[in-house]
Amino acid sequence: MALLVAVLAATVAVIVYQHNPGWMYDAKVYRTGGAAALQGQDVYRRLPPPAFTYPPFAAVLFIPLSLLSVNAIGVLWTATSIVCLGASIWLCLGRPALDRDRRVLLLYAAACALAVWLDPVSLTLLLGQVNLILMFVVLLDLSLVDANRWKGLGVGIAAGIKLVPAFFILYLLLTRRFRAAAVALAGMAATMAAGFAALPHDSIRYWGGVFLDSSRVGDPQNIRSQSLRSVIVRWLHTSQGIEPAWIVLSAAVVVAALGLAVWAHRRGEELLAVCVAATGALLISPITWQHHWVWMLPALIWLGRRAWRTGSRWLWVITAIIAVEFYVRPYIWGMRVDPVADLHLGVWQLLQSSTYAVSALLLLGLAALTMFIDRRQPLRVTSHQTSTPPDWAGGRPSSPVRY
Repeated sequence: MALLVAVLAATVAVIVYQHNPGWMYDAKVYRTGGAAALQGQDVYRRLPPPAFTYPPFAAVLFIPLSLLSVNAIGVLWTATSIVCLGASIWLCLGRPALDRDRRVLLLYAAACALAVWLDPVSLTLLLGQVNLILMFVVLLDLSLVDANRWKGLGVGIAAGIKLVPAFFILYLLLTRRFRAAAVALAGMAATMAAGFAALPHDSIRYWGGVFLDSSRVGDPQNIRSQSLRSVIVRWLHTSQGIEPAWIVLSAAVVVAALGLAVWAHRRGEELLAVCVAATGALLISPITWQHHWVWMLPALIWLGRRAWRTGSRWLWVITAIIAVEFYVRPYIWGMRVDPVADLHLGVWQLLQSSTYAVSALLLLGLAALTMFIDRRQPLRVTSHQTSTPPDWAGGRPSSPVRY
């Protein structure tokens, strides 16, 4: 039933948006990369933007897209993304039994309907981005019981398709889930090996330096980029000489995000831990487009659950403000993308163009405040766990994690 709904929604999306200039914009890039891999051309050749920026393994995976029309890709990609969106929300809500309580089913349906219109989600669906698919893969992988021999593989494969999920390997290491971290590293190494086997010259070029060239992704001052680096560039009105400040601030964010993630994990707040880790990864990425912030959806679900559980009016207000921001897209109010004008924004425009990054930093602050408030309470063992308590120091839950 869910698959049928997703296919119908995807078909409607094709009919409505097929003439929109942004329709399947990124999926066309994937298609171009797949076609280049299939035809033995240079996958990373300089083309009119956007150039293909993903690892060679991704280009190999995208080969089937080169055999399909754009509308066929639209149906396939949109339906898959909608299914992954629904599955991600189901995981974040704690894997509820949707067939036992009509109220739970209505809550789930409402969450899915509202999530579709969240700016990062709607843009991911419009552009044909891979964000929702990778988010689901990571969430599902990290929800597995730590004793599962395959835990970490999803993270590794996701990192082999898009580099940002590699940040979760550090999270697994710091939470002392060494086998899962090793599996993740092995999975990522396997994707690299597959890329070298299928596209040796492209792999040498990519891993030899192309992956470090953020200029292939876009201008850092672009108002649609909500990374820490882009915020610094816009506020300093220059992209020159900002690397020392960016490196220092990024290092601080990495330490804070990973420290808070480990702290949250040890207290049984696994969804918060994963959201914090994702937030840190997106902040330190050189370019973080607005659609990359699909990870704010799990964060909003955690905030809503926390506000409901604690009855905190202030937390409800903060949750509402962040949610509204990600619906109304303030970064486009009265502004347009211009490589020159984006370096000369006024104070109000600078604030507008920084809201997603500010919300991400606010999430880190809320995580720290939550952990500080809860520090005197006993470590929480949730009802989904078996009678064998988890080893919180090593972070090994005895059953699959329900966020």
